[in-house]
Amino acid sequence: MSSNTANEKLSIPYEAIENHILCSICLSVIRGAVLTPCGHHYCSKCITEWVGQKHSCPCCNSSLTTEQFYYNVQFDALIDEILILRDKAEENYYEKMFNSSPDVEILTTSPFEAILKRHFKASLLYHQRYYEKLQQELHQKLQCLEMGLSMNHQPMEGVESVKERLRENLAQSEQLVTEAFDKFLTEHIPSLDIIPVSISVYIPNKDLRIHDVIVKPTDLLSDLKPRIELAMQERCDDVISWNDDTGVRLLFGPLSKTVSYDVPEVLNNLHNLDDVHSLLWDTRPILQYKMRPGSEIVLQDVFKSQSDIPKRCFVNVFDENTTQTVDYFSCNKCSVKWICKSCIQCCHAGHSVTPFVMNHRPNWACCYCPKRKLCRIQDK
Repeated sequence: MSSNTANEKLSIPYEAIENHILCSICLSVIRGAVLTPCGHHYCSKCITEWVGQKHSCPCCNSSLTTEQFYYNVQFDALIDEILILRDKAEENYYEKMFNSSPDVEILTTSPFEAILKRHFKASLLYHQRYYEKLQQELHQKLQCLEMGLSMNHQPMEGVESVKERLRENLAQSEQLVTEAFDKFLTEHIPSLDIIPVSISVYIPNKDLRIHDVIVKPTDLLSDLKPRIELAMQERCDDVISWNDDTGVRLLFGPLSKTVSYDVPEVLNNLHNLDDVHSLLWDTRPILQYKMRPGSEIVLQDVFKSQSDIPKRCFVNVFDENTTQTVDYFSCNKCSVKWICKSCIQCCHAGHSVTPFVMNHRPNWACCYCPKRKLCRIQDK
């Protein structure tokens, strides 16, 4: 063989060899190739399980045992090479479709283009394979007709009329697929203005910022309440009530948001800020203000939580008919132990304190702060 012939590249359609590298048991690409004495290849795992039950070759029914297996490492390597070449060919085909205008120089690829390319690639290749299989099936049927064979073993119609009918069926199938695909894309590829967006919600008076909040186009601002309640619950500071008629509700665009906000200043200059909007609870931020991904909604004084309720000493809230857990602390400055959390926060604010007993279940109204006459929050 000459060097020129040896370097000549072969171009073989993947479909022409696909059936030769598929396991007839699992119908997938053969992995861990095993060759049987009767000349058939299978996945090692598939044929081992099969022979353990059937003791015969799935293709020709020849008697077979696991001791007769030949592990074909070279066939494994050949399959890997075929799959690599197939993937490269698909990649080239895909790139050629998207870069069919060589005169157009694209200096910057937008992230949206990259996303569309990634999702369309799989779809394009799948439909291309579907189309090629239809073509292959038609070619096989036409070959059978030309050889004078009937696929149904029935008297044949005129060969040419059957060929024409097959071609018409193929054309109709292709048309139905393309129409269905076109309709699906028309209905399911939305503009950026109407897809759900990810934003953050910031509540300054609670020092709480909630990231990755997903908002749909039809969502009202009030639909964010459950997400906020969950975040407050995770902080052990449950929302008690919402102030629907008071408080501040502002929408900041992606380039207007900051780490913190001077809310009064923003309200005074709201008419000069193009990317900041005041909201109502029944506002639909996406539809009404074209809220974009990365925006931030700032809510201030829109609800009351447990931390807003005046603190009460455990002595006043103890209920012997319920199971209550209490965190007790020690005040090092006052040399007092068994102080409830409310008293530590109010009566001993700024003192050196340490946890004493956590999640204790007292059977009486225990807090030593009022007992030592240090309590300022005990009910009189």
